[in-house]
Amino acid sequence: MKAAKVVATAAAVAAEVLRLFEEQRGPLEKALEECADLARSKVLLEQFSGRVPTAEQCRAEVERDAKGRPVTLAMKLGTEMHKVALECAQPKLAKLRPGGFSLEPRYLYDPTTGKWSLTSREKEQSLLTDGPLSELKSSLVPDIVIHTGDPRRALTAYDFKFPCADITRIVPWTDYPPGPPHFGRTQEKAYLKELELTASPVRIQPRLGVIR
Repeated sequence: MKAAKVVATAAAVAAEVLRLFEEQRGPLEKALEECADLARSKVLLEQFSGRVPTAEQCRAEVERDAKGRPVTLAMKLGTEMHKVALECAQPKLAKLRPGGFSLEPRYLYDPTTGKWSLTSREKEQSLLTDGPLSELKSSLVPDIVIHTGDPRRALTAYDFKFPCADITRIVPWTDYPPGPPHFGRTQEKAYLKELELTASPVRIQPRLGVIR
């Protein structure tokens, strides 16, 4: 009886946490939409005097990353827009949901156990500078995770998506290759399953807003 009572209490707490999040969802998503719009406008104003680059410009290689891999204009602008959007989101989320969100948490897969775990910022930095590319490629890094107060107990995740040339194009979730740890799932399905989300993850795109 005692064990059953504990389970029932835990379920009731989880249901209340989800209910409170659903009440916050509207203002929270509106704030993220504002950040996505701001990020695109700010970066394009700085880089292109507010003009939208052409598809050809978006595909062009503009630099190489620290590991010598080519970086296209679309990739560079997307990275800069993500940075601005997350800087915008942090204070808004801190006001709306203090202690209940994380920006760009990295979850790593342990092939020996088949489990996912949240990594520390120190280990993440070590992997980014010296770690094997395979370990980084298999990790999951949502832009924003909404959680109970513990990033290991996620409710949902949000990803900003920034199309380069065509603002009306809905950017799809990333497709992962066959085989472990993602087994050909989309980014959406990987987040949902591996992070054990309570609610389906959501994309936020400038001008188009929330995309479910």
